[in-house]
Amino acid sequence: MLRAPIALPSALLLATGLSFGDDLTGADRLLCSAAQVAACTDDGECARGAPWELNVPHFIEVDLQKRLMSATKASGQNRVTEIKNLERSNGLIVAQGIENGRAFSFVIVEKTGMATVAVAADGRTVAVFGACTPAPAPR
Repeated sequence: MLRAPIALPSALLLATGLSFGDDLTGADRLLCSAAQVAACTDDGECARGAPWELNVPHFIEVDLQKRLMSATKASGQNRVTEIKNLERSNGLIVAQGIENGRAFSFVIVEKTGMATVAVAADGRTVAVFGACTPAPAPR
């Protein structure tokens, strides 16, 4: 099985047809959970599985105002990624960035919270599907 390390943005790839997130209209802080992950390399080898099987944090906090994504404390990882481009239009939240030679794009449907994320690096890609819910303000 392919076990390439995945950056924080990879964890933000979310959305399954079986589960639903919450309405995110107007929310500036999100908690997103990865449900399914697929990782492929340029030799055609692909692996699919649960987030923890492919080194993807199960939960990610997204702060749209600060333009930051971070792994939760429970993940045991201290990972923070800047959102370089952020757009909210036509019922979608689109967040993009670059970190450690990886480009990432998140597409989150505001009404359902369903999310799809793609990460591209030299010789590999990662797709994550999951769901997001509004997150409370930090204490």
